[in-house]
Amino acid sequence: MIGSRSTVLLRHGLRSVSLAALMGFASIGYAQSTATAQHTAPDAQMPSIATCVACHGALGAGTATGGPRLAGKNPDYLAHALSMFKAGTRSSAVMQAVAHDLSDSDMRELAEFFSKQHPPLAAGAQPPSQALVVAGKQLAEMGAGSDIPACFSCHAAGGKGNGARFPSIAGEPAAFVVNRLHEFQERAKGKQPAPGSMTAIAAKLNDAQIEQAAAYLSVTGP
Repeated sequence: MIGSRSTVLLRHGLRSVSLAALMGFASIGYAQSTATAQHTAPDAQMPSIATCVACHGALGAGTATGGPRLAGKNPDYLAHALSMFKAGTRSSAVMQAVAHDLSDSDMRELAEFFSKQHPPLAAGAQPPSQALVVAGKQLAEMGAGSDIPACFSCHAAGGKGNGARFPSIAGEPAAFVVNRLHEFQERAKGKQPAPGSMTAIAAKLNDAQIEQAAAYLSVTGP
């Protein structure tokens, strides 16, 4: 959970962060070469990336506890997501607090940064069973009957994403996938979802299928 101090630092410090400083922090956080980190200005402030990785893992790799993966996602998708959090049209108390005072250029800078990162899959979670992974692969590639299309029919082959509308889902931590699909299901209870939308599709999934999809995506390289 992002603390109030980190949020305040983010709001007041982001605009002074240079791209070089962002890259320097990331190099330290991901244990890359010391030489790279030495190019960072010694007095540079880096609260924005520090705030992001607190929930999203080093270089935005995601976390075993459910922090979604940001690394490698389409920058337009990431920037748009931040704008929705700021406007309150996408719900998250934490993210709305973080995005509240971000300018359009701030959002774009963060989006571009994370879109260029390629860390390994999030570590720490118990490996899923082979049976779950195999069933999830079937669901992702083939779907389940006429009501549940393949995940990759929208999110592209391998779940690597398809433009700004359909983000990469490969490599997402299992806990995040499960939580996110349950969020879509709750949304469907309050309002009739548009046909073909993620909300409509999630509403038709059972718990076993959600676990299967989550297991497969969590071990699929982005």
